[in-house]
Amino acid sequence: MDFFQVALGDLHRVVQAPYCEGISILMAFLCGAIVGFEREKGHKPAGLRTQILICVGSAIFTVVSMSPALGGHEPGRIAAQIVTGVGFLGAGSILRDHKQITGLTTAATIWTVSAVGIVVGAGYVTAGFLLSLGVLFVLGIFRQAETLLGGRCTSVSTVVVYRPEKGKTHALIVGVLDDARGTLNVGDENERPGGLCEMRLQHCDHHRDHRAFLAVLAATPGVEALEKAPPP
Repeated sequence: MDFFQVALGDLHRVVQAPYCEGISILMAFLCGAIVGFEREKGHKPAGLRTQILICVGSAIFTVVSMSPALGGHEPGRIAAQIVTGVGFLGAGSILRDHKQITGLTTAATIWTVSAVGIVVGAGYVTAGFLLSLGVLFVLGIFRQAETLLGGRCTSVSTVVVYRPEKGKTHALIVGVLDDARGTLNVGDENERPGGLCEMRLQHCDHHRDHRAFLAVLAATPGVEALEKAPPP
């Protein structure tokens, strides 16, 4: 019976303090790392360290709210404050740029990881671990499913014509390409008459989010033109 209580139930009933609290915080660290690894691998703003701190922080607040120091009567109020605080944190990751809203998935991940931290801090460590695996599954597998549902990528070539500006424009272009989604291959850069340079890109033109970077490139200072080119 004790085994099932530990594996599926409340850890507080079978492990005495302070070991129970320590195990919960360590498990929150692991749960945050599971989700954070996927976000870090995808070069997302809220990466490994952020997800770990959010999960561990939520677990610590929950553990403290259930401790004798507060009489054990504050869990609901503290949890509500965690939800409110994390909501503001998630809202800060949502951006609107060039008629496109980004950061919604990041904000939702922050919110969900905080909820996992509350679950783990309350003593349900196995449930929190399974929930973190579920979040990892949604972020990883469902992204591929979205691409499949939208159809296969259609590869096209675009030539970016720009003024060098002593390397400044190149740095701006690279920054835009780093944030681009989908398959993107950068070809050779060549000089053009009139002091211009060109960069050949091969990218998907079928999915809207995969070609969204073109609008950002067109508005980048120093970029003169985006020319369609036949595939190599």
